[in-house]
Formats: sequence, structure tokens, C-alpha cells
Amino acid sequence: MDYLPYSQEYMLVVSVMGGILLGFIWDIYRLFRHYIKLGTFGTAVGDIVYWIISVYFSITTIYEISYGNIRLFILLGFLTGAIIYFYGASKYVLKLLIFIINSIIVLIKKTISFVIAPIKFIIEKIKKILYPFKLKAIKEKENVKRKYKFFKFRLKKVLKNKKMLYNKKNSRNKRRGHKRHHNI
Repeated sequence: MDYLPYSQEYMLVVSVMGGILLGFIWDIYRLFRHYIKLGTFGTAVGDIVYWIISVYFSITTIYEISYGNIRLFILLGFLTGAIIYFYGASKYVLKLLIFIINSIIVLIKKTISFVIAPIKFIIEKIKKILYPFKLKAIKEKENVKRKYKFFKFRLKKVLKNKKMLYNKKNSRNKRRGHKRHHNI
């Protein structure tokens, strides 16, 4: 007969608490998925990671309380703990955790807003001070654009005139070339 340092009642209670803990870990994972959209592949990976953690925790717990002897009442204890957690406390725990996390997010946003407010104020004052220079820069930019357009227009006209002069000269030379050719 094996000697076990723990009574069967103790092993049952520990396994029920283990089932509750596994349910709580599942809720933490659900909470993680609530805030971070994982997609199909990410969810599959998350589920696998959860089951690896669960199996490791379960095997470790069974080994610790019964030297690795798997007994039906221990497995039923895990199942009972998970059922108690999911049908009893899960929705309240999730609501509480979501409330806490949302409160922390709001607090962080308000803190960031509080820290950024003076910087925004200074930037607005600088914008007001620099506004006349901005107007001048815009006016100067438009002036440069206008001058560039005019320069481009004049350049096109000059190039067109040069082309026309070149063509006139060429046509004159061709006519003269024809006359010379006929005279020979």
C-alpha cells in the first residue's frame, strides 16, 4: 500500500482549486483577446499556448499532490472547479477586470493629455506669433510659382521662335541649294 502524505479530501480540494485557477487563466486569455484582436491564426496559437500551460499546470499539480498517481476524483475535481468558476464567477471576474483595465486606460489617456496640454498651448502660441510669417511665405511661394510659370512660358516661346528661325533658315538654304544645283 502506497503512503500518500495528503488525504483524498485535500487532493480533491486542491484539484477543485486548480480547476478554478485554470478557468481564471482562460478568462485572462479571453481578456487579452478582447483588447488585442488576434485574428484566426493568432487565436489558434493562443489556444494552443493555453492548453500547453493547462496541461503543464495539471500534470505538475497531480504530481505534487499524489506523486503522479492519476485518480478519477482528482480529474473530476479539476472539472468541477472549472465548472464552478465558469458558471459562477467568470462573468463577474471578467466585468471587474474589464472595468479595471478600462479605468487604467482612461487614467493613462488623461495623464498623457494633462502632460501634452502645456505643449499644445505653447505650440498654438508659436503658431499665432508665426502666422504673419506664414502668410508672407505663402505669398512668396505663390510669387515664385507665378514667376516660374512665366519663365517657362517665355522659354517655350523663345524655343519655338528659335525653331521657327532655324526652319526658315533651313528652308532658305534648301532653296538656295536647289538653285545652285540647277545652275551647275
